[in-house]
Amino acid sequence: MKRLAKRLLVFACALSSAQAEDIALPPVKNIALDDSGCFHLSLGADLRERYESYQEPGFGLRGISQDDYLLQRVLLSADLQAGKDLRVFFQLGSHLETGKQSPGPTDIDEFDIQQAYVDFGWSLDSGSKLLLRTGRQEITLGSGRLVSVRDGANIRRSFDGGRLGFTSGGMKVDAFAVRTVELQVGGLNDETNSGESLWGLYGVLPLEILPGGHADFYYLGLDRHDAVFEQGTALEKRHSFGTRLWGNPGAWDYNYEAVIQCGTFGSADILAWTIATDTGYTFGSLPWKPRIGLKADIASGDPDANDDRLATFNALFPKQPYFSEASLLAPSNLIDLHPSLKLQLTDELSLTADWDFFWKQRGGDAIYSPPGRPLVAAGSSDSRYIGSQANVGIEWQLAVTTSWALYYSHFLAGPAVTDAGGRDVDFLGSWIEFKF
Repeated sequence: MKRLAKRLLVFACALSSAQAEDIALPPVKNIALDDSGCFHLSLGADLRERYESYQEPGFGLRGISQDDYLLQRVLLSADLQAGKDLRVFFQLGSHLETGKQSPGPTDIDEFDIQQAYVDFGWSLDSGSKLLLRTGRQEITLGSGRLVSVRDGANIRRSFDGGRLGFTSGGMKVDAFAVRTVELQVGGLNDETNSGESLWGLYGVLPLEILPGGHADFYYLGLDRHDAVFEQGTALEKRHSFGTRLWGNPGAWDYNYEAVIQCGTFGSADILAWTIATDTGYTFGSLPWKPRIGLKADIASGDPDANDDRLATFNALFPKQPYFSEASLLAPSNLIDLHPSLKLQLTDELSLTADWDFFWKQRGGDAIYSPPGRPLVAAGSSDSRYIGSQANVGIEWQLAVTTSWALYYSHFLAGPAVTDAGGRDVDFLGSWIEFKF
């Protein structure tokens, strides 16, 4: 642990010299490649060192009592713009870990293609535009509750496939069909995952009847082989229909989302749902501009694992972190109430403190952990109370190109966990990131 912490400290000190001003860089953005100015090239890099320490990871149910490790991410990109309507983007990634007792599939990928896609654009007479993107690409939809890049993990999530977007004024509609990327340790060996497909339609438009309002409407289809729930393992074909209302009228901000799901899991029918809310108020005239927030979420669980129905909500490809940087719970069979306070201490430095309370939505279903697999089986306890988690975090923008963060969490395990032999969890995470 001391060796890993020292390595992180040395890296932080090297980059913190950039505080209050940009690190001097050569001109690597918008480089003209011809005299006509038609072709431009931009180079980029994203370097992140992340240290994590867990006391009783996974509530101590995975046979590991202490885990301290360092995760390293290096992303290098080249972005070629040819005229107004043609773009080629290429990004290589290297992802390493040091000291983790049981590395997972999103921890190590020594050298591979993170993104590689081509954009074709068409400008329409009405001022609207069509954009076709084909190749390996990252996708975030809306607030990332169902589809996101998974930035908290060492390896961000990529998809292989195509995406067609239409924009007109404040409206945007995307249609896409993609497969996930199957990660392989080694070099240039990641493959398209034929056992996991995602397709759908996602639209965003202004909603004038709400102050500062916008609305998202979407359909997402999922085909996943060997999906795992408390009910068992089977082929999952799931259809998600959702809407999101969001805006920032003055001092208030809100983000409300509702989803209903249907489909099949093996021979069982699926009927699941979720409602997620996030409401905040910022006191802009007070020192430190405090924001008081309240999140309240409910995601359906399955009352009976032995019947011919599956009611467990599946968050598909959610953002990580979802509830906290500790990433202990997945948003399936869950109720949570999450008050928070954020202070903007300076323009570059913010402090966040929050406390999250968790219950199982259905006692007859499991407690699920990321990426959505059962952690504590149904029947382990008569209680539905999972526990509560206190979190505090600091984020510091050292320079335009450099940021640093520090987070601590303590999870007070409730009877639904302790009756199964689980224990409290402590998490400490810190990372520094350099981007240009």
